[in-house]
Amino acid sequence: MAASLIIPPMATASLMFIVAFVLLSLQHTVAQLGVCYGRNGNNLPNAQATTDLYNYYGIGAMRLYAPDQSTLQALQGTGIELTLGVPNEDIQCIACDQPTADEWVETNIIPYATSIKYIAVGNEIHPSDEPTASSLHPAMQNIQNAINSNNLTGQIKVSTAIDTSLIVNSYPPSKAEFGNLSFITPIIDFLTSNNSPLLVNIQPYTSYVNNQKDITLDFALFTACGTVFTDGETGKEYQNLFDAIYDAVFVAVGKVVGSPSQNGKYRKPPPRVVASESGWPSKGGFSKKGRRHHRYHRHHRQVNGGLECGGASGEAATPENAKMYYTNLIKHVKKGTPLTEGEEIETYLFAMFDEDEKPGDESERFYGLFTPDQQPKYGILDIC
Repeated sequence: MAASLIIPPMATASLMFIVAFVLLSLQHTVAQLGVCYGRNGNNLPNAQATTDLYNYYGIGAMRLYAPDQSTLQALQGTGIELTLGVPNEDIQCIACDQPTADEWVETNIIPYATSIKYIAVGNEIHPSDEPTASSLHPAMQNIQNAINSNNLTGQIKVSTAIDTSLIVNSYPPSKAEFGNLSFITPIIDFLTSNNSPLLVNIQPYTSYVNNQKDITLDFALFTACGTVFTDGETGKEYQNLFDAIYDAVFVAVGKVVGSPSQNGKYRKPPPRVVASESGWPSKGGFSKKGRRHHRYHRHHRQVNGGLECGGASGEAATPENAKMYYTNLIKHVKKGTPLTEGEEIETYLFAMFDEDEKPGDESERFYGLFTPDQQPKYGILDIC
């Protein structure tokens, strides 16, 4: 069901562009909640036990960051849909040599093809990450070639996972655009040509801790009492940071695809945006030298009779805030964002377990929905 959009008589060309993009994108939206399965821990359950845990709690999709044969085997026959990552360190070799890409697909995809939904070639690669950055698009194409040669074109989609620091001018969302078009345009063109989604890691926690001057905790946790700001271009009202970030990416993707023709149609549908990571840590500090983050600037603080409300305050990384974020995220993505109203957003919660060997800031080790002994940290979440 397409969103209901009211266009004022004096709508600008920019607004008409966004409206056309929204309507076309909603025609091929799918709904799914999954959980990312990171394996950077020395005390985690084995692959079979982990897969059993997904099944027990009705988690229908998994994101795995690198091939693991025991996990791939355990998934067979479960009905769990898999997003399988090509590690960043493998991208150069795959980009330079089609037989290497063929071998990767032959080993990691073909025996398990019925379980695999997406192949994520790389995770959070930036234009400055050379020589990997310039190898990303060729690697995606070589993996796609291998998929095509095995007659899996319509079944398995090839993409990459980006983080939202690639977006500039993100406030308000209607102004958003990608900062390095020479890097992102070939990727978006590839996704458009192959009807593949763009995977985007959306982490409001990192945006919040890096910009507490402009972002309130309530806005990040979905607990703001009312409209925090209104996008003057679209008239859409925003009550949470996830929506603002998602719609900024949504608009930026549309701008890369280009303006629609006079009849409001694109030559090909723009790629969907999948939230390939989103989570909140229950513990740990955070350094600005850590995880790259979305620089979401100067949103208006909540105005509700001139008062900020919602009650969230104090330390960000707590079990209470993490539970609040996951609970609200699960409910919210079933409704869509202001620009995708009424359409569920395919979303992967980050992550399955706390990972005691995860590099980076301390908080990176405490994103788990479950403890390593398989106990739910936040009770039973309605993931299925």
